[in-house]
Amino acid sequence: MRWVAGAEWRTLVTWAPVVAVVVLSQAGIGLESAWSGSDAGLALTSALLAGPLLLRATRPVLTAALVGAALAVQVQLGGSLHFASFIAVLVASYAVGRHCAGRCTTAGVVVLLVGVVVAMRHSLPEAAEELVFPLFYVTAAAVLGSVIRRQARHAAELRGLNEALVRERDALDRLVVATERLRLARELHDVVAHTLTVAVIQAEACEDAVVDDPEGAREAAREVQAAGRRGLADLRSLVRVLRDADAPADDPGLDDLDALAAVMAGAGLEVTVAREGDLGGLAPELERELYRIVQEALTNVVKHSTGTSVRVLVSRRGPHVDLEVVDPGPAVHAPVPSGGHGLVGMGERLAPFDGQVTAGPARGGFRVHVSVPVLQEVLA
Repeated sequence: MRWVAGAEWRTLVTWAPVVAVVVLSQAGIGLESAWSGSDAGLALTSALLAGPLLLRATRPVLTAALVGAALAVQVQLGGSLHFASFIAVLVASYAVGRHCAGRCTTAGVVVLLVGVVVAMRHSLPEAAEELVFPLFYVTAAAVLGSVIRRQARHAAELRGLNEALVRERDALDRLVVATERLRLARELHDVVAHTLTVAVIQAEACEDAVVDDPEGAREAAREVQAAGRRGLADLRSLVRVLRDADAPADDPGLDDLDALAAVMAGAGLEVTVAREGDLGGLAPELERELYRIVQEALTNVVKHSTGTSVRVLVSRRGPHVDLEVVDPGPAVHAPVPSGGHGLVGMGERLAPFDGQVTAGPARGGFRVHVSVPVLQEVLA
């Protein structure tokens, strides 16, 4: 069976009661007594009962008033109500409840009941108890329409909420993707910049020593090789996590700062790492970001400073973890070219932890200071 299209279904629903009232009225089904009027009068009452039903969705109270008036006209022309009258009143009552609210519904119901009473006036007051039946079905149809109207409104609200949730979910998915892309960009920047900076410094040392100090040149070449291998290992770790989100990441932490200092020593930079306070129990994600910040700061020293020593201090004071990287300077006149993303990336790394980073000249050199609140971890 082929389903009826939406527009076709609405047309069918609109016209079905109209056709039913006309057919039942012309057939004379359900007449309380023989029709005493003319065929033209019967056709007129059929039109008066059925025609207003076409307006029931847009003008429900007017429809109720016209149907009520048609009942009085029908009794006047033929002296009898029939089943079509009952159908028309039910449809009009339902439309009042379905498309009206509050006083509008009450007005429509009252108008219909007045029409019924006028149509039954010849049997009143002797048959007053017969008014109970039309009062019941008119009110019941209007209540049913009101219930369905509220359900339709709730369904529309739920659809709106679902659409809003879908939009929010899509926006969240895009935000997650953008955040992950930004994180990967920072990781790649720090890994590649650090590796290439060390490699460039060692390659320059190799070039300077290749004639006068062959052994020093070979040592510098070995440092270039080692830097390349470390960079490849870091890149493989990133690619492995990209391919498999459940794969364990080889994220560095604060315990790896000594190894980083040794690597920088190979590039001619003496790094002193000091720790103060209880640094245990920090989130691995926070340790990774702090390590990357130190790595970026040391890389910047190699690029932009003539200093040969750097002090790194990691401390925990109350509800904060502080990180300080101090370069005594001074700055070089022709620094290694930089993309300018290092300090920006530090701030982005700390944003999820509500951390603060300050960086600027200090006593002829340069100082990077980081403060991250970890009160929740202290209390854990």
